[in-house]
Amino acid sequence: MSQRFLLFFVMGFYAAMAQVSSKPISTTTPTVLRTIPHDTQAFTQGLFYYKGFLYESTGLYGQSKLRVIDPSNGNVIKSVPVPDVFAEGLCRVDSFLVQLTWKEQAAIKYSESDFSVKGSFSYSGEGWGLTYNGTAYIMSNGSDTLFMRNKNFSVIKKIPVTCGNKPLRELNELEYVNGFVYANVWFNTNIYVIQASSGTVVRIIDCMPLVIKNASQSEQDVLNGIAYNKKSQTFYVTGKNWQYIFEVKM
Repeated sequence: MSQRFLLFFVMGFYAAMAQVSSKPISTTTPTVLRTIPHDTQAFTQGLFYYKGFLYESTGLYGQSKLRVIDPSNGNVIKSVPVPDVFAEGLCRVDSFLVQLTWKEQAAIKYSESDFSVKGSFSYSGEGWGLTYNGTAYIMSNGSDTLFMRNKNFSVIKKIPVTCGNKPLRELNELEYVNGFVYANVWFNTNIYVIQASSGTVVRIIDCMPLVIKNASQSEQDVLNGIAYNKKSQTFYVTGKNWQYIFEVKM
């Protein structure tokens, strides 16, 4: 193979790769199956579904709570205050609930059965979103990076997230589903589907129709809260101080 041919081959290869990498990311909209009432005083920071119930973490100093919601009617069936912190993301691991805090650099560990505090994990920086992939926590802190943590909450891997070859910053609430992380981005009306192994956004879910249906009264009432029901293969989506939780197909 001549050097000239080799040069053209290499140039052609990289040109093809550039075209592949710049391929537009598909965008879809969710299909609303049910509209469920939601407490408009709930500044939703974290949400997940487990055995027929929604578990919600709400934020703001003096207003943070850990709650259980009946998704059939939106009723809050259990609620405990989380004093002196600004609560953030929430997930379930084994028989415990783990709730992040914004600036307190602590993740609170609760008994699933009675919400009694069973200790905490420490971490550096801010806490935003939290989910669990079956072996490790996946956490966001408002940057463009997902942090994988072991069960002792030590960082074992950092995953930069890109959307169309650009960093996707201000990652917020997270939900892990079958190898992908569904992520809210602060002050954004999309949900981004991220390949967990690479950090690449593979799909965008445009939730503007839900934002419009909710008819928020404040610009602070942003989309935030994603929970997955494995049995029905549906998602629950809401936002900060939203009047509705939407059960949707993505």
